[in-house]
Amino acid sequence: MLKAIRVELEQQLPNYRKPASFLVKESFPLPPYSTVIGMIHTACGFTEYHPMRISIQGNYASDVSDLAVLYNFGIKYDATRHQYKVLNEEGIYDGINRGVRNIHLLSDVKMILHIIPDKEEELEEILKGLQYPKRFLSLGRHEDLIHITEISEVELEEYDVKNHRNAKVEYNLYVPLECMKKTLVGTVYRLTKEFEINPKTKYREWKKIVKAYYVTPENIRFLKNAYVDKENNTIVCFA
Repeated sequence: MLKAIRVELEQQLPNYRKPASFLVKESFPLPPYSTVIGMIHTACGFTEYHPMRISIQGNYASDVSDLAVLYNFGIKYDATRHQYKVLNEEGIYDGINRGVRNIHLLSDVKMILHIIPDKEEELEEILKGLQYPKRFLSLGRHEDLIHITEISEVELEEYDVKNHRNAKVEYNLYVPLECMKKTLVGTVYRLTKEFEINPKTKYREWKKIVKAYYVTPENIRFLKNAYVDKENNTIVCFA
């Protein structure tokens, strides 16, 4: 029997940006694993990486297009092409351009997260961190605040079609490829999970990317290596 933290939350108009989107800031339908893990670290005040498994499921009412301010920077300042400037670590000015860009927003998002830390003793620490966060919590952009509607500790057991005929999936969910019994015709996302900072460039380098289906409740019969939240009779799938 596994113990996990279950979090139900809502957001009004978030954007979970796809890394390769430039002309339009497109959004994933749900936040990537790394985004959720980052939120948990912020809530608990962790300054070093704490490994954990995450299950993400949720829905949104619709999507809209909006305009957002865009800042481009990182090249040497040139007064003829840049609107602003800022000193970098080498004491040289970097130029900044300010403009606008279309952004893809999801409306009225409802989400359920399940969290299992690799170290069982951290379960209570993460639970308290989410109940009493060190600072305000967001998913997506800094301004995409979350409203937690329910948080609890739950027990999980391995999902079996025969023994859990009445178990359900409440929303669409991310399912890693290795957790599907067969190959589906559908969208597969490359979702970031773990990164490290390159000491030379100071940039993030992703060391773990999860290939996952975005699965609707109708396809739960194809799941394997999944679990059932006994408190809510809900199927969950971790990465």
